[in-house]
Amino acid sequence: MEFTEFERRGWALRSGTYDSGFGAMTAALHPRLLDAVGAAAGTRLLEVGCGTGRLAALAHGRGAEVTATDAVPEMVAEAAVALPGVRVREAALPGLPFPDGGFDAAVGAFVVNHVPDPPAAVADLHRVLAAGGRVALSCWDAPARNRAQGIFFDAVAETGAAGPGDLPSSSPFAPYATAEGLAGLLTAAGFTEVEVEPVTWTHRVDPQRWWQDVLSGTVLTSSLIESRPPAVVERIRAAYHRLAAAHPDGLPVAALLASGTRP
Repeated sequence: MEFTEFERRGWALRSGTYDSGFGAMTAALHPRLLDAVGAAAGTRLLEVGCGTGRLAALAHGRGAEVTATDAVPEMVAEAAVALPGVRVREAALPGLPFPDGGFDAAVGAFVVNHVPDPPAAVADLHRVLAAGGRVALSCWDAPARNRAQGIFFDAVAETGAAGPGDLPSSSPFAPYATAEGLAGLLTAAGFTEVEVEPVTWTHRVDPQRWWQDVLSGTVLTSSLIESRPPAVVERIRAAYHRLAAAHPDGLPVAALLASGTRP
């Protein structure tokens, strides 16, 4: 299946279930993203990949003039309900329908790893920022460190079962999924003062609840599991619970936060 179609179809199906589980976990990084761009009263702030609106709501609460966008109509509808008084628009990245230099800040929480063309996407963010504007983007760190997701991939691998043939073979973001790769992505787009910071936190959740949260709040991870026969899914579930039991105090989460300035 083509990557963009796969992503949009998957997120459309999860627009009503993402927020309370997986979305709540990702929100731990939202204050850091807003701090990285200096979001404050009067900041003209663009959020790309707004999902159900958690980050946009936080920015609005700081007094920023927020424009929240998402490529998935169902997510836009969820965000519009959750964000009264905030401008919410359907818009894909790259290809943002905004003039050059119209924003002081742009943020994207775990969205650059879902776009079909990461260099074009980051270049588009550079285009819509005014001189001196700041960008902040996050992506997941390696599964070995980001155990909240990594244990699912490990559980799938333990079964040894062949994967489905209709899933995308890889993400277009894969070549940039390191601190060096992410920094290079921003630098190549023209950003200066580029920094990439590893961020970690602990997600405390009942393992059975987290199993459901990941199935109902992710696209690729859930597809890797649910596309297999029921007996294989049960083997994956058993392996997952065994791996989760190694983290009785909560699951380690690891992300990369990149920021830069438009000259």
